[in-house]
Amino acid sequence: MATRTTLLEGPAATVPAPTGDRTVIYGGEDDPRLTFSAGFMKRVDLGEIRPVSELSWAPNARSFYVNDSGSAAWSELRLWQVGGRQVAQESASVREAAIAELARLNDCARPARQEYATRGLGWGRQGDSVYVLTEVRRVQACSPDIREDRVVSLVEVATGRVLQTRPVDEALRAWPGLSGATLRPDPVTGP
Repeated sequence: MATRTTLLEGPAATVPAPTGDRTVIYGGEDDPRLTFSAGFMKRVDLGEIRPVSELSWAPNARSFYVNDSGSAAWSELRLWQVGGRQVAQESASVREAAIAELARLNDCARPARQEYATRGLGWGRQGDSVYVLTEVRRVQACSPDIREDRVVSLVEVATGRVLQTRPVDEALRAWPGLSGATLRPDPVTGP
């Protein structure tokens, strides 16, 4: 469930997939770009991230996520899926599904993405699903009467379908691979 994460901060780093046939290359603090590599001739620029972030490959090596600025208060889960031609495509469906689920629990019909922080916590079912911590960071688009401010959702990677959602304390009991350290609250620093 909870899998190894690699901290992306200071120096450049190469993070190999569990299968060893592909890697994600982090350019380092001076060039915080990610590059997907499936061999010398297959390299794809994935864009810039904010140091300090965390990267985790799925056990099946068909996807990976980055908790973009994972140690900051406005963490954003970014997930890439690796296709049959060894091409990585970013998909927002997991993050959007997790945000929509917390908004639904709070009777919010139109959640604003910037009002939520998301963080990947690990992989389920060999990488076919991912555990996502979703937190309300501020409320402007919906009622300030929040029932749940933090939940963990298990979301299917391929479809973005939410399989289960639990409050944090219940998630720690139901999914023992998650640890309290990974579910620490971030300080609220926004308006």
